[in-house]
Amino acid sequence: MKKIYFTLLFLLIIAFSANYSFSQRILINQNFETAGFNSDSLPTGWYQVDVDGTGTPGVEWAVRDSGLAYPAGNNFVYRTRAFNSMRSLTIGWNAGNPVADDWCFTDSLRIQTGDSLIFMMTLGSNSTTAYIDTMQVHVCSEQDPLFSVQKLATIRSLDTSNDWVEYKFSLSAFAGQKIYLGFRYWMNTSIDGLLCYIDNIFVGNRSSIGINQLSTGIPSKFALNQNYPNPFNPSTKIKFDLAKNTNVKLTVFNSLGQKMMNVFDGFKTAGSYEASFDGSSLASGTYYYRLETDYFTETKKMQLVK
Repeated sequence: MKKIYFTLLFLLIIAFSANYSFSQRILINQNFETAGFNSDSLPTGWYQVDVDGTGTPGVEWAVRDSGLAYPAGNNFVYRTRAFNSMRSLTIGWNAGNPVADDWCFTDSLRIQTGDSLIFMMTLGSNSTTAYIDTMQVHVCSEQDPLFSVQKLATIRSLDTSNDWVEYKFSLSAFAGQKIYLGFRYWMNTSIDGLLCYIDNIFVGNRSSIGINQLSTGIPSKFALNQNYPNPFNPSTKIKFDLAKNTNVKLTVFNSLGQKMMNVFDGFKTAGSYEASFDGSSLASGTYYYRLETDYFTETKKMQLVK
């Protein structure tokens, strides 16, 4: 009987360990570096609609390389840009004449409570000239402008700054639903309009991910720092430096070497980062966190005390 009991207990532990590998809540984590198949494309599953149908051919929403005098005109002042990488989602004023009405839709998303849309964008200005530009954000039930469920915002450029700005929208109101997010460039280009560039689109539960870029400066070497505070209860910060653009995996293990949580798994550009780790669901004890990149791997120990 004891043998049967311990066998069942062992199997339960194994099953629990397998199910206890928490995955991060990421639906989209797109910096467009690996999206599409050329310099004029969209990520797999995304879709663009040229409603006005009057734009110059080839200037619809697309992922484009930085530094192109396209699609905002032939003036060398108007160059495509990305936030902190080489590519971004772009569209220019000559996408419509006299009114640009162009949509870009994400792939389908199954939303949960706590999910958000976060992205970086610059629009309507370059280093010398400012124009009025507008970009709308919609929640849609299909990849079709006619199926807009709710307009989250109309973002309007009103200044001479060409800085990137972060925009955040809660999606909790759509929990349990399958939706598509639509970015609509809508502008009277006979009067105003210049460009709209979007980058680093994130959809998911950022609180469960908790990874933020501290600096876009390129560190001299890869490094994984000791978490702080340590010991901690229930959350702590983990800082690390990336000397090159690389795939990144940050994982937490227990003292038996069993994977307990994927803090992050994706591509990151060179820079300094800080990850938030929440151990609320874990028991007190010693844990290990490991940073794996294409060029560097290191593991450190931390202590959870409740």
